[in-house]
Amino acid sequence: MKILMSFLILAATTIASAQTRLVTIDAFDLTYTGGLLIKSDNSNTEDREQTNFRLNLNYAQNWEKYVGVMWKARVFINRDSVDFGSNDTLETTWGGAGGFIYNFNSENLKESYFASASLGLERATYEVGSSDDESGFNIFADIEGGKRFDLGQYSVANVTYAPSISLTLKRYGGDIRDTYFKNGSELKLNFLKFDILF
Repeated sequence: MKILMSFLILAATTIASAQTRLVTIDAFDLTYTGGLLIKSDNSNTEDREQTNFRLNLNYAQNWEKYVGVMWKARVFINRDSVDFGSNDTLETTWGGAGGFIYNFNSENLKESYFASASLGLERATYEVGSSDDESGFNIFADIEGGKRFDLGQYSVANVTYAPSISLTLKRYGGDIRDTYFKNGSELKLNFLKFDILF
């Protein structure tokens, strides 16, 4: 999976013009190029097996009509499975989001401060133990701000270190709202985040 994603990013960079597009890679969700974790714990009573799958892709491109503004899109599928006797759980989420990034220095994106906002919709399903599946559509909003630091040019791509802070607000829906959660928030300090500009 990672080799495929690396190939796709490399292919996209070879046909693109300079620094009007960006792909984001960060430390959350096992990086935005995807990941798979298979874990097994042996015990005296019941063994525990865990599988986590992540595929999260971010893409942004200049919006020609407005200087410094980029549109951005994100698609994802995340699946967490734990097999632990009567405490089996399976959580699956997939969805997408769209929004805008404002670059405060549009002449030099590699060193620019930036702010972004997006809205998204995800389908989530929770399976806990022997109880019925609970699912619903969740609506979320992301707000992010940060600064890019130029790390240099590699082929036609430019890599920047882009630490940021982000806030996510979520409203749960369907059975999940009735059984588990009404709403939630996440505050993230993205200290290991990179933007690839091409």
